[in-house]
Amino acid sequence: MMRALFLGAVLALLAGAATAANELKPFSGAAVDFAAQDLQGRPVRFNAFRGKVVLLNFWATWCPPCRKEMPAMERLHRAYRERGLVVLALSQDDLPPEDVRRFAVLLGLTFPVWHDRDSAVGRRYNVPGVPTSYLITHDGQLAYRVLGEYDWDGREAHGAVELLLDEAGK
Repeated sequence: MMRALFLGAVLALLAGAATAANELKPFSGAAVDFAAQDLQGRPVRFNAFRGKVVLLNFWATWCPPCRKEMPAMERLHRAYRERGLVVLALSQDDLPPEDVRRFAVLLGLTFPVWHDRDSAVGRRYNVPGVPTSYLITHDGQLAYRVLGEYDWDGREAHGAVELLLDEAGK
């Protein structure tokens, strides 16, 4: 637990120092299917969102930049969910699911929050630290990646989401 807190503090400092430079960068490859648990402990599969544009966010409760960007992701979710955007937050915490659930409730998150307690999915996606986010096309292709905290309220984010949603609707 202390190691996780220390690593979290170091990653938060590094992410905080780089926040202004974080960009939504084109990224390619296939999104890997995975299994995880929802916050009620039920098994879930990523492929259930095939056909939707997905913002997949790797985060942790101990990460200040993650906490800071979550409200903007909630607003993005509310703005585009009717058009087919799914915001999916995948917790990398080694905490019990109920601790992650309390955090999601505290922030008022209405999008799916899943738990990757052993960070197996994070390793499959080569996540270098949290937060890390991917925008994924409706047909399961990685389109963009952001390392570190990002402004999901910004024009760039909304433009990328709208572009992917428009492509999905064709």
